[in-house]
Amino acid sequence: MMGRRRNNNPASDLIALPWQFSAVLALGAFFGVRWVLPGFLPDRGPLGALKPALEPLSWIVLAALGTTTVLAAVRAASRRSKHGKGSPGSRQSARMRVEPQAAQSVAPAPGRPAVPAAPAAWSAEALRMLEWKRFELLCARYYEAVGFVTETLHAGPDGGIDVKLFKADPDRPLAIVQCKAWNTQAVGVKEIRELLGVMVHERVGRGIFVTTGTYSQDALQFGATNPIQLLDGDAFAQKILALPLEKQLALLDFAFKDDYRTPTCASCGIKMIPRDSKRGPFWGCSHYPRCKNTLAMRG
Repeated sequence: MMGRRRNNNPASDLIALPWQFSAVLALGAFFGVRWVLPGFLPDRGPLGALKPALEPLSWIVLAALGTTTVLAAVRAASRRSKHGKGSPGSRQSARMRVEPQAAQSVAPAPGRPAVPAAPAAWSAEALRMLEWKRFELLCARYYEAVGFVTETLHAGPDGGIDVKLFKADPDRPLAIVQCKAWNTQAVGVKEIRELLGVMVHERVGRGIFVTTGTYSQDALQFGATNPIQLLDGDAFAQKILALPLEKQLALLDFAFKDDYRTPTCASCGIKMIPRDSKRGPFWGCSHYPRCKNTLAMRG
């Protein structure tokens, strides 16, 4: 990941600070120039001649720093509006929440497995019904429900991050979340080590790994000795069930709306289509041959 270009503009640096800090700085500079600085200047001589100019100068300083305070407040309000007002939402930037595609299969197309009826309550079995991208978006919605602002990746390589969690600072995540909809394969220590490596690279102190399945014993031991929370399918279902009933139902409605079974192409962000080969049916990207992503077709 490329580092941010160094900004040598002091005004931009002030605008980037919290507006409360800019306001305190403006008032402090005003009082300092108007009342404190004159006490350090002699009554006579060249420096003493500056005293009459300090009062108008103090108002100029207050106006300049007050302007940066207003700009900083506008910038902060703009960032909050991007996250949504009143309830946390995903950051609308290059990384955007991918909403379920309503146009994709209310009734399954020929060759697609039949979509089972949506469950009436949360359980590990319900989580295992979801395709990988819907599961990832459900994880983001859950953390929004408990008070975080989330950022999810639109499509393409995720660099080991599926969801970023934010609280007070919209630019510094408190934690990063990795999601794996692995129903039959246990998550091993390799995947947990990779998450720790991403945490170090991103300078984030906490990691969360969520899977629909289980973890190997080595993975559990590694997670226990590092600041990484491991949630298997049962544990994550219990966390959702601990929410107020209306939030549980809202997550059910989101997760099982429209086609929640057909997998999403990781590169293109669109639903895949069933294909066949000598080795049996599989999921392929509808943009083939431009995109050659495939997934095994599960029952």
